[in-house]
Amino acid sequence: MAAYEIDGYDDLIAGMVQPIVTQSIIINTAVGALFDRGTVMARTGFHTDGTWICTIVDSAAVGADDKIPVGVLADVEVDATVNQQRATIYVSGEFNREALKFGGADTITTHEAALNNAKIHTKRVVK
Repeated sequence: MAAYEIDGYDDLIAGMVQPIVTQSIIINTAVGALFDRGTVMARTGFHTDGTWICTIVDSAAVGADDKIPVGVLADVEVDATVNQQRATIYVSGEFNREALKFGGADTITTHEAALNNAKIHTKRVVK
């Protein structure tokens, strides 16, 4: 059985008041589809088994679905540059706004309201 382990503190999780909920996803093969933990993902469709198909959120993307955040990548690294990959995202919880990663020139300011509407609450973390 796969296990998720984190060596040390990665500063992504910013609180435990809101429940942390995960969702299995598929990331389709694409050029540049190498994503790290904390990447904000958008749902672009559904696999035949009902699993969400996701890519990095990007407000400059052509497809409207690519602009709406639905989760935060939980896996340390996912490389879909050669093969389609299965991964896990957080679909609710409290996250350090400075640890989130976006596509294109997007920043937390671009997506913060949509993230909060999706039950992905962003927090400022004092180090």
